[in-house]
Amino acid sequence: MSGVASAALCLLSVSRAAAQQTAPSKPADDFELLPPEKPPDAAELLRQHQVEEGIARRRALLTVHQAVGLGMLAGLATTVVLGQLNYQDKYGGGGDTGRWYNAHRDAALITSALFATAGTLALLAPNPTEKRNRLDAVTLHKTFMGIAAAGFAAEIVLGFVAASREGKISQRDLALAHQIVGYATLTSAAAGFTILTTSF
Repeated sequence: MSGVASAALCLLSVSRAAAQQTAPSKPADDFELLPPEKPPDAAELLRQHQVEEGIARRRALLTVHQAVGLGMLAGLATTVVLGQLNYQDKYGGGGDTGRWYNAHRDAALITSALFATAGTLALLAPNPTEKRNRLDAVTLHKTFMGIAAAGFAAEIVLGFVAASREGKISQRDLALAHQIVGYATLTSAAAGFTILTTSF
């Protein structure tokens, strides 16, 4: 009887083992639907690092550019006001005392230096990422500042030419043109500065 029982138990164990082998196994809960990501190569890591450095450098330069630009705008407004006072003194019945001449000239020199510095900082801060050409705040800022740059150049030429015509009839016309270009330059620079600062 014990031999038959042993044989029966043995057969039962064998049949259970066989059933376990043929039964489908449960899927594991830990599986990936997507293939594993390929780790970035050294060249890609280097390029990414360079882009991040470029962005940090650009941000720092443009912060200084904005501060210098604000100083330039204040200087330009001061120059235009002093130029108007100088024009009134010389041609508007002020007695041609020359009291505003030196202040206007010095303000113009300082403002021109600030404008050149702001422009240089902008040129030294290229965008390290690709940017499509489109009409946005940055493009409008560059356009208005380009107009202002042309105004600065015209102002310098007109200022020297007008000063060299002392005592001649054409001096007043040149001074008036210098004054009008000054107001146009201030308007363009103010628009360029305002567009960029209010869009962020």
